[in-house]
Amino acid sequence: MESTPSLLSSVLTCKCPKCRKSSMFPKGTLLNPLKFHQMNTHCAGCGQSFEPEPGFYFGAMFVSYGLNTAFFIAVWMLLALLVEDYSLSTVLILMGLTVIVFLPLTFRLSRSIWIAIFVPFQKAATQNLT
Repeated sequence: MESTPSLLSSVLTCKCPKCRKSSMFPKGTLLNPLKFHQMNTHCAGCGQSFEPEPGFYFGAMFVSYGLNTAFFIAVWMLLALLVEDYSLSTVLILMGLTVIVFLPLTFRLSRSIWIAIFVPFQKAATQNLT
């Protein structure tokens, strides 16, 4: 019998929060700068809508803000450990590059976290897949 992925695992891999099996995003679009934002409309396994209502992901911007803040602090601490004397310009440039590099990941993670807050896991939804 196949075990059910944990909540953390399903959020980090951007799986459906209801069945934790199917992906929320099409394969092969994460590194494509023109397609990283594309999202499946519903779960292929349980049918859960990935946009329950218009404007649902507005709150994911706040999650994204928190993730970016964590990235900024990590970059700042790493810079402080590796470089003795650095300028404000250096910090701002590195943080700007961090935002650009991690944008696809931040976008997807913030949406995955946001929907996982509101859509509960249902064990029965995973049994429909077999």
